[in-house]
Amino acid sequence: MGRIHSLDQATANGIAAGEVVERPSSVVKELIENSIDAGATVITIEITGGGISLIRIADDGCGMDEEDAYLAFQCHATSKINTLDDLFSLHTMGFRGEALSSISATSRVNLQTRQPGTDTGTEVILEAGILLKTAPVGCPSGTRIEVRDLFYNLPARYKFLKKDQTEAQYITTLCERFSMIRPDISFRLISQGKEILHTPGNNDAVSSLYCIYGKQIVDQCIRVDDAYGELHISGFVGKPEIARSNRGEQTVFVNDRLIRSKTISSAIDEAYKTMLMKGRYAFLILSIQVPPQLVDVNVHPQKAEVRFWNDSEVFRCVYHVVHNALQSTSHMIEPHAHALFGMQEPPAGKEGNMETASEFPAAISGETIKYAYPVQPQLSDLSEKAQTYRENAAKTISRDDEAPNPAVTKESHRPPGFSISDLQNARYMGIAFTTYILLEMEHYLILLDQHAAHEKILFEQLVKKHSLSSGKGMHTQPLLVPVFVTLTPSDFQYLQSVSALVEKAGYRFEPIGDHEIILREIPHLSQPFQPMEGFLALLESMKQETPKTDEELLLHLATSACKAAVKGHDKLDELEVKALLLDLSALDNPYHCPHGRPVMIRLSQKDLEKEFKRIV
Repeated sequence: MGRIHSLDQATANGIAAGEVVERPSSVVKELIENSIDAGATVITIEITGGGISLIRIADDGCGMDEEDAYLAFQCHATSKINTLDDLFSLHTMGFRGEALSSISATSRVNLQTRQPGTDTGTEVILEAGILLKTAPVGCPSGTRIEVRDLFYNLPARYKFLKKDQTEAQYITTLCERFSMIRPDISFRLISQGKEILHTPGNNDAVSSLYCIYGKQIVDQCIRVDDAYGELHISGFVGKPEIARSNRGEQTVFVNDRLIRSKTISSAIDEAYKTMLMKGRYAFLILSIQVPPQLVDVNVHPQKAEVRFWNDSEVFRCVYHVVHNALQSTSHMIEPHAHALFGMQEPPAGKEGNMETASEFPAAISGETIKYAYPVQPQLSDLSEKAQTYRENAAKTISRDDEAPNPAVTKESHRPPGFSISDLQNARYMGIAFTTYILLEMEHYLILLDQHAAHEKILFEQLVKKHSLSSGKGMHTQPLLVPVFVTLTPSDFQYLQSVSALVEKAGYRFEPIGDHEIILREIPHLSQPFQPMEGFLALLESMKQETPKTDEELLLHLATSACKAAVKGHDKLDELEVKALLLDLSALDNPYHCPHGRPVMIRLSQKDLEKEFKRIV
């Protein structure tokens, strides 16, 4: 007897469904694409239990008659193509006729549909791919489909699903992507009975961008709408200031199809090559329209990849459009202190008092920002000597006529090594390139990276505060002015799922809207830092890998410290430099930042004299 036999229909459908339906977001993607193909202008997505318990999608599209409603669930039944040649003139999202068949094979499905102009609609009920009922029904025009108990009959697939909140976040991110690429459609997402996302559908891409990311991101994006060769590219190109630590915010659609492409990613990286640091990736939303005969969409089970007729031509088109957009605008950084960092804006026509506000000019532009922090932050654990030093630092410091330090005079010929505490006695010479602090100490010239130094101070203080808390979380301090933070709906959902960890890291916040929060407390540190920058950096780092131990949480705090630290090109005055040196000298290892970069370098007088040929 032969060993080869035909699989039964249920087994075949279950195997085929594994390629199409990976998780609840896969179901939502397929159903949204069907609604778009049906000409819908309003699409409502409702989920319960992260889409595992229920997915309900309703649209106002063309609907189906009774025969089509029944055939729609047959394997490889579709209205999109008739022959293989139709794949090269495709103008629809679907074409294989596998989605509804695969979805019904792994869940319980109820479909109600009615064509405009008809009196009654059709209801179709299936369970595990088996048709249970077909009957006329009264319903609104368009289509409404319910998918319940996903993978209830496939426990092997069900166990690989993540928590409900995580699955809901995937669906939210997917809906955000679709609403950005189809601003002519109003998308409404409801999770657990609460509206998460609602776009106007007014065919204005800026309105959709604003609904999802808020005004701050809109202001930092460059609108593109250009044709290059066979391609037409539209969307938004983010300025370098809103770059991310991963490609999660690089959204690319080809013929309205969400895809991944190494060719396009490489072109984007090349266009930003001289504008972003290593490990930073552009924020970008691109819709690329390609003649259907020049792209093959049938190369991936989930249609997440496409094959172009000429990769090098696509690379050149994307590169030039993105590069030209970046070159078409000024990249002068003009942050608004009160909006970005929750700081008080100085009264019009008045200059800030140096005793109450420290001045940090905005990078490049020179616009002065008044931070509502004291110039000399109070440290509860400073010794009396250190407090006296801070008070003396406020006085005018003579430079060339400064009296020699007895200890230095006595050890004027000490070996090359030196103690970090000696930096407090070094002569402050100024700041080179608004980044490197110049200090003269005995026969040496010290160059200190102000960003690396401040980053190291913040990180060490975060670690110290965390260890002192004995697992109870960081000690916090209230903000003088609370910070309002606008998040994307998906980020807001993720923040809610890790709120306990974020609070343990020292950030206290309150939700004030659908996807807005007010930041009220931050980690208690001696050094002032930018609370919003630190909070967003912590959240972005945790999204890549949620910490499971205190040690992993500390690694994310390192990223937070980096973002919240003083940047290169931020101007520091002499008092702030002295305070920075004092805090740096209190560290156990002040010579390297948390990422391993050097904090300072030293040049000897002898080396300089050799360079100038004073000695040989």
